[in-house]
Amino acid sequence: MSALIGLLAAVVMVPLLVGCETALAMVFGPVQRETIVFETLDPGARTNRYLVCPPGYCAAAPDRISPVFDEPAAALRGRWMAMIEHQPRITPGPSDAAARQYDFIQRSAVLRFPDTITVRFIALGAARSTLAIYSRSRYGSSDFGVNRDRIDAWLAALSPA
Repeated sequence: MSALIGLLAAVVMVPLLVGCETALAMVFGPVQRETIVFETLDPGARTNRYLVCPPGYCAAAPDRISPVFDEPAAALRGRWMAMIEHQPRITPGPSDAAARQYDFIQRSAVLRFPDTITVRFIALGAARSTLAIYSRSRYGSSDFGVNRDRIDAWLAALSPA
């Protein structure tokens, strides 16, 4: 019984002493950078993810078709970045400006679980654009719809009223 109490105390104390993010990295490992290639992406049977792509762009079937925006890809990217600056608990990750692809990590409010979001801005000529987005949870097998809700809200914020 005392061993169980000691274990429970350790489980509670470690995050308090080192912080939730460090404790998560100690248990599950650090958040790994994975290069996403939308054209060959295979998310497998994961249920804790959400994929948005233009028709025929991604190898995997998207959960939602990307909207088309009446603006150049650079303007869409600028509006996206301005929107991201106002999102809670988000940090930029690696980016490839030449490919117009950017990664972000957003953490949950209480336990600081990380979700990785990859976005690529796609030009559809000089004055139109779209994007591909892959949002996924780092831990677990279910995300309770968090990835879908996040991306749907962000796309609604980018869409004209």
